[in-house]
Amino acid sequence: MVTVTIEQLVQQLLPKSGIPKKYWRYLRRRGAHIRVLDRLRQDVSLGQVIKPGGGQRNWELVGQFYRNIGRPHQALLVYRSLYERMIEGQSAAKSRQHKGMPLVWIADLYREVGYPVHARRYAMLTLIEDAIREKGKINPEEGGIYFRLAWQFAMSDKEIQRYARDAYQIHKRLGKDSWFPERILLEFDNHWMVDTPAPMELFHYVINPHFVQYQLKKLGGSQGRELEILAQYLLSSIPGFRTYPRRKTPSTDYDVVSTIEGLATDFRHELGRYIVCECKDWAKKVDFGTIAKFSRVLDAAKCKAGILFSRRGITGEERTTAASRERLKVYQDRGMVILSLNLADLQRVARRENLITLLRARYEAVRLDTGSTTKKRKLDL
Repeated sequence: MVTVTIEQLVQQLLPKSGIPKKYWRYLRRRGAHIRVLDRLRQDVSLGQVIKPGGGQRNWELVGQFYRNIGRPHQALLVYRSLYERMIEGQSAAKSRQHKGMPLVWIADLYREVGYPVHARRYAMLTLIEDAIREKGKINPEEGGIYFRLAWQFAMSDKEIQRYARDAYQIHKRLGKDSWFPERILLEFDNHWMVDTPAPMELFHYVINPHFVQYQLKKLGGSQGRELEILAQYLLSSIPGFRTYPRRKTPSTDYDVVSTIEGLATDFRHELGRYIVCECKDWAKKVDFGTIAKFSRVLDAAKCKAGILFSRRGITGEERTTAASRERLKVYQDRGMVILSLNLADLQRVARRENLITLLRARYEAVRLDTGSTTKKRKLDL
């Protein structure tokens, strides 16, 4: 039996790949995919990247090359980079552009590496892009996303066509917001979410940073709806989190509700099955009274945890007084934890920080009462 090394496979496949020779020297090196992406960004302008073929084709060929030599995670980075570059291109062109090609390859690669939740999410994002292009229809005769959803994800024709019609109608209603398929996906029901996260993908957190930045720029509105949309998106991107937008009850409104599904052996197991989120897009910090009221809402819903999204944070964080002190007492008295995220935290997530890691840190700060100690250490430095 002859064993072929990665280096030998690279030498065999490069001449047949169709990739221009100027990129070969990067592809022959291990870990050189970042340099390849930098070179592609330099070579392909924003105007070129939104045109079919041309610059897109080189990106696609590089991604397929990494896939063919058994490096799917590097291929994923290539296609995510292309997707984000195309979003930059549509922003520069000031018009929505079709972005289905990188999205469908991302869905395929996630399925290949055994990440079912991510695979289905990106397949749905591809469906949205194709539905907008085809004005609410998905033609089964053209293959593409239809056969993937039908054959690989076991969706019925009725489901596929319903989501396609919904996507097109939502696109017409949302206007510029619909340039991001992630925004349209938030308007769908959750019936398409039927997968349980695989153990390997539980900590794999991927967002569209351009969409997050877009939402951050819209904060400060009178209704606070933009922060709710952002909160829903960030939480829905956590594998196993099923989110619902604002829900009304006879006594209160839930800004965002999230349920945790599937196997969870880390701190998420302590948060309970249902999490209620409160969003305060205020120019001031959240005070004691707001924390007390939120804890009462959580108590009534029998929730073990809640997440407070507050643009300016909460009062008393420096010395664990006021609202910060009340949050700590709520946990000590009732075992109910309120995690808080402020604008700086959301900006960190927009810069690709893992929200799961951030939530864990917030949870431990409340449970172990280390919030004030951490702050003092930072001040001492």
